[in-house]
Amino acid sequence: MNNIFAYGSISKIPLYDCSALTPEEWSVRDGVRRPLYGIADMTYGMIFNLLYIPILSVLFEKENRKMSCYKIMIFLAIVDMLALWVNSIVTGFLAFEGAVYCSYPYLTYIAGMAGLGLWCCSCVIAMSLVLNRLLDLTYPELGSLMFEGNRTFLMLSISFVYGIYFVVFTPPVVFSSKYHTWFFDPMIFVNRTQEYANIPHGFNNILVVSVTCLLYVSFCFVLGRKFRAASDGNTASKSNKMSTQIFLQSAMICAINQVASIIYVIMNFIDVPFWLIIVGHSMWQFGHGAPALIYLSFNKTIRNGLLRKLGFKRQKVGSAALKESNSAAFTKTN
Repeated sequence: MNNIFAYGSISKIPLYDCSALTPEEWSVRDGVRRPLYGIADMTYGMIFNLLYIPILSVLFEKENRKMSCYKIMIFLAIVDMLALWVNSIVTGFLAFEGAVYCSYPYLTYIAGMAGLGLWCCSCVIAMSLVLNRLLDLTYPELGSLMFEGNRTFLMLSISFVYGIYFVVFTPPVVFSSKYHTWFFDPMIFVNRTQEYANIPHGFNNILVVSVTCLLYVSFCFVLGRKFRAASDGNTASKSNKMSTQIFLQSAMICAINQVASIIYVIMNFIDVPFWLIIVGHSMWQFGHGAPALIYLSFNKTIRNGLLRKLGFKRQKVGSAALKESNSAAFTKTN
């Protein structure tokens, strides 16, 4: 974004100058119409955005939003919904049209800035969520110091500022229908890929996501010890199964985001097969959509809240949210 202010407009940025051809000529020269991919992407984005709406209605209930973990989950869900607009709905439209960067430079540049910032922001939010749950189990005093009350919003502001940094000070990703994904190189000029390199993005994908996965492993280890300590001979097997389920859920989420992160770093520097690019993009999409499925499948507070709103379950006396302090951890790492 800083380049927009420096040069006055997107079209005047030298590295994004599309004046050599018309938008239609750029599409014919470099684009590939992918109507099936486009329809599938747009459908995916709309379905998962709709899934998030009832989930947010439960998270915003007064009883739930008092808890720091649910405040983080609310922010994460909103970021995921916005990200799905970029990596699914806008992507689907551009793929359907067979567009490249110069076909819709303003739309692609702005969406690319937003998508990059939202991805990096969600990485830090996910790390905050895991840290919140881990401290609650191991050092509750420190957890209260960092997350109690409005302090949660202070922690979330760090992730917001982190995302804004990528929007303002780093090159955006831009779409190419030829590869059906977003690259830093708009492919306007030959052999100038290195000039579009985004080193902070590589740092985010390798370090931040890896740290979050390590925190998840630590969380699972601590939670397993808690279960074993609280178990007797009759319930040990059940507790071990629960601990294993938690670990598997976290491991799958980490794997999705780690694969997407690594592929996106690699494919911006070297040529990779088309199928691998599609895997990387699908992982990016699923990384923002998977939490909706996980909330509905594994979080009893959210699932019961939805059933109650639909009239299939009666309101229980007491706080259901307080009985499930660990369920909030079954979200993504980003």
